[in-house]
Amino acid sequence: MNSSASLLSQLYAIRNRFGKNLAAKKIRLLQALAKESSGNKTALHLYNDCLLFLLAYPDNKAVYDAASRCLLQQESRLQNNPAVKDRMFNSGISQTELCSSFSFELVKWFRTHHREQIRFDSFDADDGRIGSVLTVVLPRAESEIFQDGNENWRSWLAQTGKPGEELLDRLLAIFSDADISPFVRDELWASLGLNTVICFASCSRLPGTLTRIFYHRSLFKKNSIRVRQDIKPIQVNLTKEQAEQIIGCARTILAQHLREIDPITFTDWPNVSYYHLSRGISIALMGMTPERRSPIDCYMGYMVFKNGLPVAYAGSWILFNSGRIGLNIFPSYRGGESKYIFEQVLNLHRHVYRLHRFTVDPYQIGKDNSDGIHSGAFWIYYQAGFRPLKKEQHELATLEARKIRTQPGYRSPASVLKKLADSRMELLLGEKPVGFDATDISRLFNEILKVHYNSGRKTAREHSFMRLARLLQVKDWQQDTIRRLLNSWSVLLLSERKQVPLNNELKSVLKKMFALKCSGSEEEYIHLLQQSNEVRTWMEALIGKYLPPVEPTPPLRSRS
Repeated sequence: MNSSASLLSQLYAIRNRFGKNLAAKKIRLLQALAKESSGNKTALHLYNDCLLFLLAYPDNKAVYDAASRCLLQQESRLQNNPAVKDRMFNSGISQTELCSSFSFELVKWFRTHHREQIRFDSFDADDGRIGSVLTVVLPRAESEIFQDGNENWRSWLAQTGKPGEELLDRLLAIFSDADISPFVRDELWASLGLNTVICFASCSRLPGTLTRIFYHRSLFKKNSIRVRQDIKPIQVNLTKEQAEQIIGCARTILAQHLREIDPITFTDWPNVSYYHLSRGISIALMGMTPERRSPIDCYMGYMVFKNGLPVAYAGSWILFNSGRIGLNIFPSYRGGESKYIFEQVLNLHRHVYRLHRFTVDPYQIGKDNSDGIHSGAFWIYYQAGFRPLKKEQHELATLEARKIRTQPGYRSPASVLKKLADSRMELLLGEKPVGFDATDISRLFNEILKVHYNSGRKTAREHSFMRLARLLQVKDWQQDTIRRLLNSWSVLLLSERKQVPLNNELKSVLKKMFALKCSGSEEEYIHLLQQSNEVRTWMEALIGKYLPPVEPTPPLRSRS
């Protein structure tokens, strides 16, 4: 009789293979493994990965149903076996527990929507640090009692809380009521190092109403990725409940992998759009709530689903018709259709946001990111048409690509991949893409401060903030969101002390842009920015003046 380890090894080996008799073999292996009850942590993790992969890439309904039954059985076994459940601590598998520190907003969301699944565990900060943070967060009149040893923070919170109120709820209430900006609140919360334990009740997946199951005869293994303009994704008209289900699924799967990204943590249901694409793929695009938005570009998030399971995610930073983008495939789904998924992500972004250029940051391809090196992420982007911006990396990539083509079995060693990762990459599409993105705007802002204000941020704001508010006739300039916008835009717009007054057309566009940032749609903001030749011409002139190219960039062919 085959051992459990042998059965699991066989299933893993054929999970991403298709053809004659393989579907039947997968079912036989699943049936045999269902009778086993291994408590080995590595084996359970591998088994869970196999089941998730088979649900995302099933041969047919029989395989899909068999994997679904096995997943439910595994969850039941873990729920009823505390010893094995404890052994799987911090694995992120459903029906197990995970302990880590998460953002204030995510902890608050879990406590509101899944109260029984999250509890306080510990602090990384010491009592002195916690007391100092609470002194800032609590009203001054209340926090005075912490001075000179009159009261310690823990006993004071116990006295002032509601009867039976748990410490986690008390802290969430205090931070929610604090009269501080959300960004300061985030940093103060993070400084506590507040660890919570979360139990994930079931597999993260979308409901059937948002899912289109696709059965596979094979995997779509592409050697290259084609970004097209003529795709027609089907947008779903989401109800509030459906949008919140998407958000909940996305937040939960990221927490299971000890991750967060701002557009998913700081979104709300009106800022979610959802699209069906081919082969069981669907993608949710998410923008942030107004108080969290970037002042100049748009930081958007996305989650890719395959047969309703979240299989990949990342963010994109969009400015004019250029977007920085990345791709992170969850480990359970590697070995599937990663290139095809990325193609769909790029196509959807190009379609929705009307982009003519994509860039990738060094981190995404492996700089200070061992996972990016291990997965060979550079070549996924390269095969999509991305090329390094730096000359040294561009030439090295050309040499490595030739070796891969001409030397069977050749793979770039980690040392080479690390060198390749030391450059941004770029993909050009269509005509007249802007040649800069938000990272360049940061450099521009810093250069203006140095040249005109001796790096004095306060001086720069005092010189330009109220000037811009008056020029645009902004009446609510004291409101937090509009202040953040004016602080960023005013230094750029009024970089010259003898600035010629903004013309009426530019002022009108800027007012509309600010209104969209404060209370409208990020997609509408993107499209308005793309339509304004005035804003683009002005910003390109600033980039050209303050940021001359550091090194020659090799020419790239436009791909369509």
